[in-house]
Amino acid sequence: MLRGVKVMKNIVFSILLSLVSAFAPMGVHAETPNHLDGVIDKYFKGKSLTKSDDITFDVAKRALDGTQVPFKFTANKKYKNISVVVEGNPHQLPGIGSLALTMHPKVAPFTFETNIRMEQDSYIDVIAEDDEGKFFYNQVAIRSAGGCSAGMIYDADAVLKEVGTMKVLQTETRASVFIKHPQHNGYQANLSNYTGLFILPEWHLSSVVVKDQEKEIWSAEFGGGSTSENPVFVFDSPKIKGNLQVLAVDTQGKQYIGK
Repeated sequence: MLRGVKVMKNIVFSILLSLVSAFAPMGVHAETPNHLDGVIDKYFKGKSLTKSDDITFDVAKRALDGTQVPFKFTANKKYKNISVVVEGNPHQLPGIGSLALTMHPKVAPFTFETNIRMEQDSYIDVIAEDDEGKFFYNQVAIRSAGGCSAGMIYDADAVLKEVGTMKVLQTETRASVFIKHPQHNGYQANLSNYTGLFILPEWHLSSVVVKDQEKEIWSAEFGGGSTSENPVFVFDSPKIKGNLQVLAVDTQGKQYIGK
């Protein structure tokens, strides 16, 4: 009896040891490559960038779903332009990285959050330009995968019925804008095409402008499909006096208005 128990313990120990050995490499993370020089060459050629701890991040180091990666940062100084670039994402233009968006904040400190796509482990660069034309940056590495080329079940009729629908929320100095839009980046396969897979053509937002009583409080231009499907933008603003109006335009030239 005792001999049988001892044999069983040895078997259990061997199984546990095998499992630990199998999963041990997963705990060893290769360093995420830094391609900032390539991003500068593609989007900020000839500009000199200074690293700044004034730009801080509030993000998880690993995202479970590469199609919806929460991304949040704060810029404590006043900048006229702030760009977000995902270094590891593909883009229709040659070069390193995919420009998610360039926005134009009106206040400082300025906190912004949205969801982005990530195709692979990557640095996310936040690059800011001040009123004197000087450029600053900070970056954070996030681990995720598959967010740009993931296949999807695409119901064109359902998408067209809801595209451009918005929900706008506001407090005295902060707003959130939710927009129904597929945000196709030109790399996603349509899994519902039963005659054979095909890649959904690039179709995403190109610009969004938010106004309060005809005065712009936030706006952004989009450089590719690195912003997630059905995007939401949450941002700090000057004191809001009335109901917000939103104008969004996509790469097909369609305009969407929300209040």
